Amino acid sequence: MKDLHEEITAQILTAIEGGRESLDALWDNSLRLGIPNNHSTGKAYAGINILTLWNTAARKGYEVNAWMTYKQAQEQGGQVRKGEKSTLGMFYKPIEDKNQDADSDEENGTRRRMMAKAFYLFNVAQIDGLEGLPEPKAPTFSPIADAEAIITASGAEVRHGGTRAFYSPAMDFVQMPSLDRFQSAENYYATILHELTHWTGHKGRLAREYGQRFGDRAYAFEELIAELGTAFLCARLGLVGATLEGHADYIGDWLKILGNDKRAVMTAASQAERAADYLARMLEADTQQQAG
Repeated sequence: MKDLHEEITAQILTAIEGGRESLDALWDNSLRLGIPNNHSTGKAYAGINILTLWNTAARKGYEVNAWMTYKQAQEQGGQVRKGEKSTLGMFYKPIEDKNQDADSDEENGTRRRMMAKAFYLFNVAQIDGLEGLPEPKAPTFSPIADAEAIITASGAEVRHGGTRAFYSPAMDFVQMPSLDRFQSAENYYATILHELTHWTGHKGRLAREYGQRFGDRAYAFEELIAELGTAFLCARLGLVGATLEGHADYIGDWLKILGNDKRAVMTAASQAERAADYLARMLEADTQQQAG
């Protein structure tokens, strides 16, 4: 039986192997649909499951990013159509081993670890007989204003000038070209959110460190985190059509990283979500402070 991490990594590798054009199509469709959610519970999916569901929605052309299990569909009077294929998801479940070692609980001789478990989802477009389905729609709020709010709430030092966009860990500031150097305002905000995702990794914030795991490709791995974090943030904000300019060079290194480490994409997605949540919490705190 194929390892669960390996199977999900293979799906993401297939999408990335399509190159920049394939990724842009995936992100563009995903940003329009937003973060995938469970139609039965209303809860948003997280981490690697966002990427796998985005990937399926982009390939199949689904208009609504609402999903549910076969059992949930039946409980709501729906029926998955014959021949429809499910999308693989993954979560971690704590289990206890009875083998005692240095990490064991000395009182009962057990060791607690996390095991990956699979679950399977269907898009609502694959299910007949459901009621109360959400209508496909474009965001109705002002995405650029919301992006500005995140930038302001972060408190990050942002400098403008020159032709390069980057984050300086040593000096702890974000450097951005002026807005008129970008093809669209959406691309400007996608790029600054990318650099802000890097900014969250500072030792005084989320303190992202990779040790020896990724070796000389640690920088490319951090770029993968920033790219995924940007996609998550743009999806939350409704920045439809936003693309990152100038990051295609890392795709080859991403492929090498993911090909050599079957858990790397899970780690990247988790770290990217932490970064997006960090910035979202700062915005929430800033909004509450202004209201109070």
